[in-house]
Amino acid sequence: MENNSQEKALEPLRDEIDQIDSQILDLINQRLSIGKQVGAVKKEKGNQILDRSRERKVIEKLWKINKGPADKDLLQYIFNVIITATREIQKPKTISFLGPQASYTHIASLNHFKHSGNFVEQPGLFDIFREVEKNQSHFGVVPVENSIEGAVNHTLDLFTDFNLNICAEHYEPVSHALLSISGEACDVKTIISHPQAIAQCKGWLKKKFPHVEVLETSSTSKAALMASENQNFAAIASRKAAHFYELLPVESKIEDYSGNVTRFLVIGKEAPGRTGRDKTSIMFATSHVPGALFKSLEPVDKAGLNMLKLESRPTRDQNWSYYFFLDIEGHVEDSKVAQTIEKIKEYSLTLKVLGSYPVFIKEENHD
Repeated sequence: MENNSQEKALEPLRDEIDQIDSQILDLINQRLSIGKQVGAVKKEKGNQILDRSRERKVIEKLWKINKGPADKDLLQYIFNVIITATREIQKPKTISFLGPQASYTHIASLNHFKHSGNFVEQPGLFDIFREVEKNQSHFGVVPVENSIEGAVNHTLDLFTDFNLNICAEHYEPVSHALLSISGEACDVKTIISHPQAIAQCKGWLKKKFPHVEVLETSSTSKAALMASENQNFAAIASRKAAHFYELLPVESKIEDYSGNVTRFLVIGKEAPGRTGRDKTSIMFATSHVPGALFKSLEPVDKAGLNMLKLESRPTRDQNWSYYFFLDIEGHVEDSKVAQTIEKIKEYSLTLKVLGSYPVFIKEENHD
């Protein structure tokens, strides 16, 4: 009886605490939103984000108006955390992309983030993953598959080496041009580009330049940079690269198939919440026994989930053993998706959820 009486006395107090917590949450978010606006003004005026004297005055003012029971140490701790969070939200997001500038990854990064942020070029895909893992970049943008040539295997392999989330996806239309200093076909002695771009234009190359040497580079924009330094080089790259590196088109739209699109992933440490129109990516390894993959995928079918993609890659530490990369419709916060993943895990040696994120929707004015 005494316990029931105690619970009745506590219930209104707990409700009051819940209401206050909700108000505190709203006020913190309001403060961060205003802090973000302050950061935008500072950036426009060229002022530094960090202002220690202002931060010290904020704490001292709070000490003066404090009526307790919170003491000075508690106030300083709480507001130092809030001030630090405000300072962080004022910083522009840093986004790593596969450079040099004007690569398709760079173009996708600019379009996805609406040209807002600090865009940092990296020499390779490994460097993008490493920079994000080390918190040197908030996000990285990496190509994962092309509508013509399929998966970018190096990107898939890197997910086995780094513990990062897929935060978003972005689809970028791809159209290639052959670029050189003179824009004259007769000057072209060597053609250079990324292996995927070369593969997407192999029919055109065979027809137009059957006897010209073709070399691979780390990116299409790296090829454009090299072409800008050698009269006899021509690069397969974007028209944006032509403007950036002061090159002329030998010919435009040289890809073998129209409608060429590359899917990019935004990697980071954030975990986007459920939007109602999401997909979830997982990777798992199965035992090398007959029927193992079938048993792993069976829960997807039984749950009635739409399987959007399935790729395999060698595990590299054991012959004839593979990682499977699976995209399914829905968010990991959906009970059906979560339960399905748990069932797949029962048939897997290892399983990692790479992320749940919104399905890409092309905007009307997107380019």
